Amino acid sequence: MAVVISVANQKGGVGKTTLTLNLGYGLARAGKKVLLIDVDPQFNLTFGLIGMNVMKYETNNVGTLMTRESSVEDTIVEVSPNLHLIPSHLNLSAKEIEIINAYNRERRLVKAIAPVLPDYDYVLIDNPPSMGIFLVNSLTASDYVLIPLELSYFGVIGMQLMFNLMAMIRNETNENLTLMGLVPNKFTRQTKVPQTRLNELKEAYPNVPILTTIPKAIALEKAQGDGVSIFDYEPDGRAARAFEKLTKEVISIAEGG
Repeated sequence: MAVVISVANQKGGVGKTTLTLNLGYGLARAGKKVLLIDVDPQFNLTFGLIGMNVMKYETNNVGTLMTRESSVEDTIVEVSPNLHLIPSHLNLSAKEIEIINAYNRERRLVKAIAPVLPDYDYVLIDNPPSMGIFLVNSLTASDYVLIPLELSYFGVIGMQLMFNLMAMIRNETNENLTLMGLVPNKFTRQTKVPQTRLNELKEAYPNVPILTTIPKAIALEKAQGDGVSIFDYEPDGRAARAFEKLTKEVISIAEGG
């Protein structure tokens, strides 16, 4: 049965899509069967994986899946043999109102993907930077949450908002939801601020797992723009090594290694 992980932060621009995409490739390279789900109406993950082919999935995407207009089997797109995608689409925002007014709206995603969970080792969900019905559905469907954050004052505030939302989800729809860890992202040593914030974070939240730090790297943006993973774009670079280490950490936590 798949381990379901939401990559989430209510603050935008912290690297959720980059993390989801490259961790997905990392897990697939490690021999795991991976399903990526894009529940962000901006569909950056979908575009990064299949480019303009996103336009083909107007009637088979995460929105039509959650409104029960398409089946999960018909919605899954093969990116590579070990890596599959449930795409987002331009029409996802329009589906939001329909989902909000639907019966059992918080559980639409978990019920929709249940038939295929035995087929995968990992499901990674890329989320929008807002507390709405899509994020609530993702957290309700998930075993774990990964929170990418920039080491800035506002980045830490976004993390606290996520903690508050997770507590609410545990009380209302998913009592087993667990924080897998924080992933400090876009880390640079050019100034002392990121390291200072990281130290402050460890001091303020001593019991919160802090996973591999992902460096700020132009290669990550270029790789995503080219529709490839960092492992294909710059396999020997710092970012690829960091994602390889993060992949091993995730597997160790999820599988108890």
